Parts: sequence; C-alpha cells; structure tokens
Amino acid sequence: MPIDPRLIAVFCLVFIVLGVFSIVNGRKRLLEAWAQGQKIAWYRHISILTGIEYILLALTFLTSISINAGWLPKSWTAFLIPFYLIMLLASLALACIVIYQVFRSPRRARPATQTANTNATVSAGRVIEAPEQEMTEEERIVHARKRRERRQKAAEARRRRAGKA
Repeated sequence: MPIDPRLIAVFCLVFIVLGVFSIVNGRKRLLEAWAQGQKIAWYRHISILTGIEYILLALTFLTSISINAGWLPKSWTAFLIPFYLIMLLASLALACIVIYQVFRSPRRARPATQTANTNATVSAGRVIEAPEQEMTEEERIVHARKRRERRQKAAEARRRRAGKA
C-alpha cells in the first residue's frame, strides 16, 4: 500500500513552516547577540542552519513526489532529476554542517558553565559566545563594570529570596 502523496505534501508544508520558524527565531537570537556586542556569523547559528535544512528537505521531498506521482509534465523530468539530485546533495552537505556545529557547540559551552567568571552566557539551551577582542579598552572596562553590577544585583536578589538580606 503506497503512501498517499497528499499526506507527504502536508508533511512537507509542516517542514516548511518549521523551517521558516527556525530561521525567524534564529535571526531574532542573532540580532540579540549583535545588540550585546557579540559578533556571530549567521552560518554558525544552528537555528538558522536547521531552518534552511528543513526547507531544503521539504523541497527535495516535494520534487521527489512530483516526479514519482506524475504531478508535472513528463517533459520536465530531464530538468527535475538533476535539480532533485543537486537539492539532495545540498541537503546532505547542510545536514553534515549542522551535525558538526551541534557536536562542536557543547565543547565551547562546557567551560562557560563550569566557572561563573567567564563572559559566555548559557540560557534555555542556547550558547551565546563572549564578545570578541574587537572592543576598545574603554568599551571593555565599561562592559566589565556593567557585568560586575549585574552579578552583584543578582547575588543580592538571591540573598533576598533566601531570606538572608
């Protein structure tokens, strides 16, 4: 019993929606990181790469079922099969890049979670790297002072919650 192509098309639409959501969410996080002075390239952000991967896979599946189900004219097959193979290889390459980034990411996060004095922030499963050395000395001093004030306020809040203040 073959799977109904319409069902696969619905799954492809879900993948496209997930991809767009991941890209929008990743872009929002990227802009937040940039606002904090961190320079992270978009191609190193896992959410954006995953979103692109979802969309590529959905388009690959849609191309495949359009070829196999005969939704498009047979004369287009000469164009669609190479296009399908290129999309399939691009999806494979992007999947490898995403997997590489995922495995590489926890190694950077471990030192940040072990010591409280590092510049990195880990929250809700995402890693925001410390600002690079592109800041001037004055900016670094201001950044360190603000960070110190935030830590002091957080410590005071913890003491208040614990009833020790």
